[in-house]
Amino acid sequence: MGESFDVVTRCMGFTLNEQFMEKFVDPGNHNSGIDLLRTYLWRCQFLLPFVSLGLMCFGALIGLCACICRSLYPTIATGILHLLAGLCTLGSVSCYVAGIELLHQKLELPENVYGEFGWSFCLACVSAPLQFMASALFIWAAHTNRKEYTLMKAYRVA
Repeated sequence: MGESFDVVTRCMGFTLNEQFMEKFVDPGNHNSGIDLLRTYLWRCQFLLPFVSLGLMCFGALIGLCACICRSLYPTIATGILHLLAGLCTLGSVSCYVAGIELLHQKLELPENVYGEFGWSFCLACVSAPLQFMASALFIWAAHTNRKEYTLMKAYRVA
């Protein structure tokens, strides 16, 4: 009894190949067929954070170029990239929750094991709204400062 309980609750790391393995209709039984929904939810919740990170880094690079060039037009692009990054983060969190719920429909938790979301899940839930706020601030700043920037440019030319 003690051995089987240890096997069930032991945490194991997954290699990159194991992250993309197919999920089966009956978990653990490879003869039951592939559960495409759970398979693609798992893959999306693994890939979308990397897409989000890439979009944010690209947005930061564009924002840096906007500061160097003293132009407001790249600021809108930075805001749009942050918006897309926030959507990717929100999609990743949604895919994770949906995948866990589908898994819990197929498997029941063992006794004395409680399925709760951890601190990293909470950070992901907080980061998506923060990315949306950053996006809104970039777009708002570009929109409100465009008139002032145009007037300053006209004043310099005059």
